[in-house]
Amino acid sequence: MSKEEPRILGEEVLCQGRKLALGQVVAEIRGRRVVFDALLHPGAVAILAVDEKGRVLLERQFRPIIGEWIYEVPAGTIEEGEDPRETVRRELVEETGYEPGAIEHLVTMYTSPGTSKERLYIYLAKDLRYRGARPEQDELIETLWISLDEALEMIRRGEIKDAKTIVALLYYKALYKEHK
Repeated sequence: MSKEEPRILGEEVLCQGRKLALGQVVAEIRGRRVVFDALLHPGAVAILAVDEKGRVLLERQFRPIIGEWIYEVPAGTIEEGEDPRETVRRELVEETGYEPGAIEHLVTMYTSPGTSKERLYIYLAKDLRYRGARPEQDELIETLWISLDEALEMIRRGEIKDAKTIVALLYYKALYKEHK
């Protein structure tokens, strides 16, 4: 049996939105041309902001796509040519009003590699200074500071359903070296 490596032959944008595009990725797998539908996403950041008391900053945000208010960590799409750390600074101030003094990369993940090219960079933000929030016109956001243990209980109770938030909180609790 041949162990021929799959190859990506290209991608095509079918529909371009404000930030995202729907397209197709064409690959050669086992000598056959295969077309996959894909969300062509520029990437995003998620920010686990932790204050001097060890509390984490969560947002309660209305998400029109799912028609629900959900709890999540601050996050945002990387703009063209923008370094993810700059996205962290921009989004954290816009959504919460807090400017980070220190930013540390925690983990990078693909959110849904079967259908999306989105690469999500999760960062820890510390040494926070309040500067005043400037949410975008279409954002409905309430912020709250809670203990890490309470946030983990919210996951356990099914109150936090957002994948990036679950990953950020569990990574921080289980794998972050300075937390232990």
